[in-house]
Amino acid sequence: MRFVPKGVLLRRLFFIDVDRTRYVSVGFYPSRDYLPFVEFGAVKKNGSTFITLNKQQVNKMAEYLPRICDSVCGNEQYVCKDGDFRLNTFGTSGVARLYLEKQYINLKLADLQYLRKVFHVVQNQLNVYALSLPDVLSYVTVALTSLNYLEPAPNASKHIMFSRLFEELKTLM
Repeated sequence: MRFVPKGVLLRRLFFIDVDRTRYVSVGFYPSRDYLPFVEFGAVKKNGSTFITLNKQQVNKMAEYLPRICDSVCGNEQYVCKDGDFRLNTFGTSGVARLYLEKQYINLKLADLQYLRKVFHVVQNQLNVYALSLPDVLSYVTVALTSLNYLEPAPNASKHIMFSRLFEELKTLM
């Protein structure tokens, strides 16, 4: 049985509100075969909510985001749905809600407008991680059995900071 560390590796974090209580991040998830996912999170006093989206759901969100922003601005109700993923507005509330199954995160107009401007960066990071996955998997397999940092293969992805990946793997073990 192979060791699978808990947590997220090489997480890229973007706060989407000025209070830094809501964020979106991209990272490799060891508990999900090291696949890259996008996580939306809301930190609250009584607990935090996390919604983890796959590439298809992220692409749907990118498609829906402009219409959702316009709906919140215009105080209109709008619902976008794709399987367990849903994004909807409530008319005059000035808020949209991002759902995955029964979990949800509220997004205010300012959050949505910021996301609309930077979401291409999130999508790009997810795409780079998806393309780098074979190199990450190869490296993780070797690094988990080593006590010292190992250089990646010469042809390994230049988009991955392998020294940081090594440190994070050792920290999570």
